[in-house]
Order: sequence, then C-alpha cells, then structure tokens
Amino acid sequence: MSITPQMIKELRDETGAGFMDCKKALEDAQGDMEKARLILREKGAIIASKRASKEVNQGVIAGLASEDGRTGVLIDLRCETDFVARNEEFLAVADELLQQVMAIGEEGKLDEILQRPSLTDSTLTVEKRIEVAIGKTGERIAFQNYAVARVPEGENGVVDIYIHHNKLVGVMVVLTGSADTQTLQQLAHEVAIQIAWSTPNYISKDEIPAEELAKELEIEKQRAINEGKPESAAENIARGRVQKGFIQKVALLEQPYYRDDSKTIGAMLAEKGSDIQVRRFVRLEVGAS
Repeated sequence: MSITPQMIKELRDETGAGFMDCKKALEDAQGDMEKARLILREKGAIIASKRASKEVNQGVIAGLASEDGRTGVLIDLRCETDFVARNEEFLAVADELLQQVMAIGEEGKLDEILQRPSLTDSTLTVEKRIEVAIGKTGERIAFQNYAVARVPEGENGVVDIYIHHNKLVGVMVVLTGSADTQTLQQLAHEVAIQIAWSTPNYISKDEIPAEELAKELEIEKQRAINEGKPESAAENIARGRVQKGFIQKVALLEQPYYRDDSKTIGAMLAEKGSDIQVRRFVRLEVGAS
C-alpha cells in the first residue's frame, strides 16, 4: 500500500511524532494506521528507556481542589529542561495526573496510579501515557511526587492551593474553624503564600522534636560562650537566639506574618477566630528531593 502525505499528516497530528518517524512507521506497518500508532508508542518506550538516566531538575508543581473545596492534590512532575516544562504535551500529562490522583484520593499509591488506564487513551496505562509524551518531547519525564490533603470528616474547613507564578513551588493548606467559608479560604491562601517563601518544617513549636531543640540550644549556648559571654548568661542568650533564629524559621505559627511583621501567623489567625487552626500543610518544590 502506498503511503500518502495525508496519511503521514494524520498520524503526525494524532501522535505529535516527527515526519520521518511517521513515514517509517507507516511503511513498516504497510499502511495500517493502528499498527503504525503501536510502532510509534513502542518507539516512545525506547526513547524513554534511553533517557532513564537523565537528570530531571525542571518541571512543574500543579494543584487541583475538589468542587466542595474540602480535598486538594498537588503533584510534582519533572522533565529535563524548562522548555519542555512549558510544552503542551507535558502540561497535558500534568493535568491527567491531577485527575488520577484526585480519583485515587490517597497518598502512597504512586505505583497504583501509574498502572491505571489513561484518561486520554484507555488502551494505555498512565505509565505508558508518560512514555508516549517522552517520545513526543524527546526528554525524560518523571512523576516525582504527589500529596493529598482533606478537611477532617465532620469539621468545618477548607483546603487552599497556592502555585507560585513560576510553577516551581506549590503549597496546600488545610484550615479549620467556625468562621465562614470565604473567610477561611482567604486566611488559608494567606498562610499558603507565607509557607511558599518561608519554608517552615512544622505547624507549631510544640511539634519540634525535643532532641532537635536541645541541639540548637547547645549550639547557641556554646556560641555565646565563645563570644566571651559568662556561662551563667549563655543559657538565656541561647534561648533568645533559638526563639528568633530557629523556632521562628521552622515553626509556621511563630513566623512573622509576611504582610505585617509586627504579628506572627498565629496571632494573625487568632484575630479572625480563636478556634481557627492550620491542620496540615504540604509544600512541594521542583528541584527539592
């Protein structure tokens, strides 16, 4: 069967593969479009295998909230260059992964997600769908990580998702309290922005492990002694430094509010309602482990 330019164009439009790749696939398939698609998919898998060792230090953090605002998901999808991170095919994979993670609704199920049928082609698994995208973009694409957060059952609250404009950082915050939904959503968004740039490790200082706190206190006490301070004063100096230099850095509620550093995040939330609580936060960043 002769291979016509129209057949090649149709296959290119459908798969995004190059002209010569489509022509060769059609020739090998003797004009059978279905076989040609399979050949190109297999070629995509070969490309994926060849690129498996490539580093993926670019990509996007993407997020999706449920219609009721009580569940949110974040994904970390990586590639090799920022050029591909802006590619429509790459972003389409990110959109599908968000839907797949929302459908699973649980953390720790990455392998299960990769084996689910693709939403764009049910004959493919999500893993194979990614391999097809690798074939089209010519770069390694890796589903690096994801998170799911939800408001606890029976509680009033919201999930807010903040994606920084460069799409390299994303934050998800679960906020609960008796305030109205709009107020909670605004507060949760403020907290999410705070977390995006301040990178806390804990919600409150009470969550900091005792051994971690003791280590910091010992370091600061020794530093004060090395500076010539008497040992009797070094303990108090160390406590002050740990409060400002360490606790405020790692504990969200102790951090100065980015819009008004005369108050902490904890104080800002308390002004809006004594029962408002940050129940959980997740921060993902491209390039982070």
